[in-house]
Amino acid sequence: MPSMKVEGDSDGDGDLSGGETERSGGSSRGPDRDSSAEEADEPDSDDSSEMDESECERRRNECLDNLANLEHQFTVLREQLYNERVKDVEYQLAEVRGGRSPEYLGPLRRLQENMRIRIEVAGILKQMRIDNIKHKFEAEEQAAHQHFKITAGADGFFLISSAITDNDTEIEFDLTP
Repeated sequence: MPSMKVEGDSDGDGDLSGGETERSGGSSRGPDRDSSAEEADEPDSDDSSEMDESECERRRNECLDNLANLEHQFTVLREQLYNERVKDVEYQLAEVRGGRSPEYLGPLRRLQENMRIRIEVAGILKQMRIDNIKHKFEAEEQAAHQHFKITAGADGFFLISSAITDNDTEIEFDLTP
């Protein structure tokens, strides 16, 4: 990802080299002084400690500024990353809705093939069950006819005709008021 530079940002390398220069410059000044100058500065040691405190305060403020700057850059980059992810998800969603997404089309084809096979198997199973029911019906019908033929011999014919005449007489009685 290309580095992003926010307005007012300074290059981190420049800040480090500036800090290193200050430190190295400060240490190079010390040995250049002769011992008599150091003895003369002894009573002013409070001034040097104050300078050190002011130097520390200045460095602290620089570091806090750099930290604030880095936090701002981090926030900007985090928002940029979030927006890019949202755009990517929206693009993928548009592809899915449009039926163009390869991540969607592959599983969809497999699901459609499974659906087609299941429908075909269900249709065959349905037809076999219907044929089975028809065969059972035909078998029971044939068994009933055979049973009727066996039991309806000579005695069976007489019983059936007498039952019919009994029903006819009942009907005649029911017809008279």
